[in-house]
Amino acid sequence: MPESRRSVSIARHLTLCADLLSGEEHDRQTLAARLGIRPAMADRLIRAALAELPGVSERRHGKQRKIRMEAGSRTAAPEYPTAVAACFGASLWPLFRGSSYEAGIRNALSHVVGRTKRRLVFENIDRKFCFLRRGGEAALTERQTVLDDVIEAVLHHRVLMARYTRFAGTSEQLRLEPLSIAVHDHQLYVLARSPHRALHPYRFARLEAVEVLDSVFSYPSRKAYDPEQVFRDSFGVFLDLPVRVVELRLHKRWEVYARTHRWHDSQVVTVGSDHVRVKLRVRVCPELEAWILGFGSEAEVVRPAALRGRMVAHARGLMRTYRSTPTGRRAHVLSR
Repeated sequence: MPESRRSVSIARHLTLCADLLSGEEHDRQTLAARLGIRPAMADRLIRAALAELPGVSERRHGKQRKIRMEAGSRTAAPEYPTAVAACFGASLWPLFRGSSYEAGIRNALSHVVGRTKRRLVFENIDRKFCFLRRGGEAALTERQTVLDDVIEAVLHHRVLMARYTRFAGTSEQLRLEPLSIAVHDHQLYVLARSPHRALHPYRFARLEAVEVLDSVFSYPSRKAYDPEQVFRDSFGVFLDLPVRVVELRLHKRWEVYARTHRWHDSQVVTVGSDHVRVKLRVRVCPELEAWILGFGSEAEVVRPAALRGRMVAHARGLMRTYRSTPTGRRAHVLSR
């Protein structure tokens, strides 16, 4: 083929590629007109594009066949670590079971791994990366519209009017500036400010009703608000409790578990001859007390004194509970 004809052929191929990359569609007639060639030649170019160019697909309208390049294929394929990271993130889908976000998470994962160069590795991916939830967010399936409104408010910095039920059962109307949606202990929380209260974590399940207002608030700078820093000293979600150095003495049999488990970033584990010491710098909160009680008699609070006193009170309460005689069906079952 003469050099001039070869150059023309290359130019035609590049023009077709450029059109597809820019999002244009072509059929045999439009491509023939665009390149100044006969429809039969346009057909051959269309077949070559479908066979050789990644991301090019066709759709038919009657006898007419059009080709285009899918939008996702115009960007670089995700790297392998990126796809694996997406698998870890998508493993959270059980928290959103029953909502449209369950399908959304799955679709997002399919979009990422479907564009990798090692797609076959990611077969059965929903079983290869698992998040074992404990309970989950019970209110989600019944209140997806509430979650939709909260997400809308967080993304667009909109003020929320919400009716909120406190732990004790009292209900109040709140005007909130929602800054984040957080997952803690497999439950959803809305971190929000209000005119009469500083930043506070509101349990999503206790948001009875919300209304997204037209009012917009200024989202704080990272220096003014960073969730990682806000919860740096928290063992749970409480933010308004004192921070103390907490020291526990655990039974020796917890040695391996303590050395290989991280409960908090501040922890220091020291192994003694007959015990294990765990030191934390955290807010003294109900979650911390429940964690200590989970060790039963194999954990002793060394300090602070106030927390040690709380554990004594819990122990006395348990003794009163279990010293009493069970009644009703429970007593019958236990006696068998």
